[in-house]
Amino acid sequence: MIYVTIDGPAGSGKSSVAAGLAKKLGFKHLNTGNLYRGVALLWLKAGRPEFSQEFFDMIDKKHFSVLDSAIIMNGEVHEDDLRTLEVGKVVSKVAEVPEIRKIITDKSRDIVKSDNFVVEGRDIGTVVLPDAFLKIFLTASVEERAERRYKELIAKNSKADFEDIINEIKTRDSIDSSREIAPLKPALDAVTVLTDGLSLDDVIEKIYNLYRERIKIAEN
Repeated sequence: MIYVTIDGPAGSGKSSVAAGLAKKLGFKHLNTGNLYRGVALLWLKAGRPEFSQEFFDMIDKKHFSVLDSAIIMNGEVHEDDLRTLEVGKVVSKVAEVPEIRKIITDKSRDIVKSDNFVVEGRDIGTVVLPDAFLKIFLTASVEERAERRYKELIAKNSKADFEDIINEIKTRDSIDSSREIAPLKPALDAVTVLTDGLSLDDVIEKIYNLYRERIKIAEN
């Protein structure tokens, strides 16, 4: 199987870029952040219980699969409910729990094992798929990322406050980059792509060209 990994901070455009690149390459697309958002949603619905073995077992027993930009947990499709501010505020707390990271890492590897995938997240190139064919670290300024998130929420008629979004992104950046288990950082062999001022098509084309260059080298 061929894997292209796209890691980067919250709001850097990973989902749109990964989806567009997957379509251009004819690959499938996995947003591992949605798997963590799914766990965060389950945690909120359960009343924010202690992170116990009972909770871990409940998550581990659920069947996870992907459908375009949605995830399916035990037959239930989740998409818009994964992108609420409530879920966004707790997903990093959930994702820093070592037992949950192991469960989602295993489920991610299981999902992609039968096809070519563009896989996005925070630690795909460093932990989940360290032998991936091409690794990208996608990033953008906090202001740029907040503006994109704000427009996304408004387009979905969701409640949105620009300052709240900036604070959420800064908090998640701090948590994601400083956690002991699988911190957010570029893989040593990743290509960093700064997206400020670039259109979605520009970014997809840039990464597609990097992929084509790797393919030519591999073929030679």
